[in-house]
Amino acid sequence: MTPRNDEPVFAQGLAFKAVEIEELTDVYFFRPAGSLIARGARSIGMGPIGVTIIGALIGIAGGALLYDERLGLLAFALLILHGIIDSADGQLARMTGRVTDLGRALDAAGGYFTHAAIFLAIGASLLHRGWSASILFWMVFAGVATAVHAQMYVYHRDAYIIVVTKGLAPGIAPANIPPVIGWLFRAYLGVQRWFVGLHDKVEAALAARAVASQVREEDRSRYREIFYPLIRGWNFLGDNTRFFAIGVLVCLHRIDLFFAFVLVAMNLAFVILWLWQRHADRRFLASL
Repeated sequence: MTPRNDEPVFAQGLAFKAVEIEELTDVYFFRPAGSLIARGARSIGMGPIGVTIIGALIGIAGGALLYDERLGLLAFALLILHGIIDSADGQLARMTGRVTDLGRALDAAGGYFTHAAIFLAIGASLLHRGWSASILFWMVFAGVATAVHAQMYVYHRDAYIIVVTKGLAPGIAPANIPPVIGWLFRAYLGVQRWFVGLHDKVEAALAARAVASQVREEDRSRYREIFYPLIRGWNFLGDNTRFFAIGVLVCLHRIDLFFAFVLVAMNLAFVILWLWQRHADRRFLASL
């Protein structure tokens, strides 16, 4: 089976994971901008992990600035810059052949630290402005929901890339992770597995039917047909949605509504997508 070629002409030089499932803002903004940073970093010998650390520090700074509503636009600009650099480190890793599980783990950690800074800054700001201490409960609840959303967004995108783009059987164990963060990486994967539901059975069936770790062409085609629309839906739970929501709320001077946006709009989207995913998993398993 020949992979789809939905890649825009201008983007054909970019190091995409899988252009057919990229968000439009990634295709037309974050990836091109990130490519410039990746090429610059490569020219001065900077590695992907160094770029990841810089991006994480910028993201944390952007999140922290949300404590002061007057700095909201600057905070939003730094979060967008964080998103660009978050794209750059992955592109640099693929350009230089330095894709590692450690890099993936650090990239995920950078995203979580950025979001922790966002939630803590907004929560502390609301307390400072006289809100009830109960806002801390909603802050934690929204933070946990965001972590779950991010897990499912990453998991299903990565599963699609492994099966459809690479044609590999899923479930291959990651390489050795340094002990200092090994427990964190295992916990990260454990949370993913807890929420995937029936997709574990889908992956097991694909692995059982694979030949020399290669997914059968008919299974690969069926996987794309059934799950491609869902991957587009899971994209809504990515970082871009939250960052753009912050930008809108900052402009409206209502950053206090951010927790409500996560808990209502994004949780509703999560429930719909989770039920849709369960239906698609059953459909795939019934077609084998």
